[in-house]
Amino acid sequence: MKLDVKIKICDEDPVLGPGLVRLLEFIEQKGSMKEACQQMGMSYSKGWKIINRAEALLKEELIVRFHGGTKGGKCGVTPKGLSLIERFNKMQKEMQSYGNKLFETYFTEYCE
Repeated sequence: MKLDVKIKICDEDPVLGPGLVRLLEFIEQKGSMKEACQQMGMSYSKGWKIINRAEALLKEELIVRFHGGTKGGKCGVTPKGLSLIERFNKMQKEMQSYGNKLFETYFTEYCE
């Protein structure tokens, strides 16, 4: 067995978690909200809902939108969004490491 730590940063409801971070990572990689949503297996409208809600709660733009014509638009992650991805992933990694140590302390008999 092993410990799996998942972080959610909340106000009254979750504001920042692994789902939002993965969506931002895919937007950065693909340059497209549509392709990022497809990669995650979610609807396009749900992707926009997640981004719009996070931007409203964080009071920060996380993505930049480039409206397109016949070929469609593009999206990119803002410097603030990139910083958020980096900090969240670093914190996740550190929390997992700390959690693993605690797991070994309290549940030695279940460690691999």
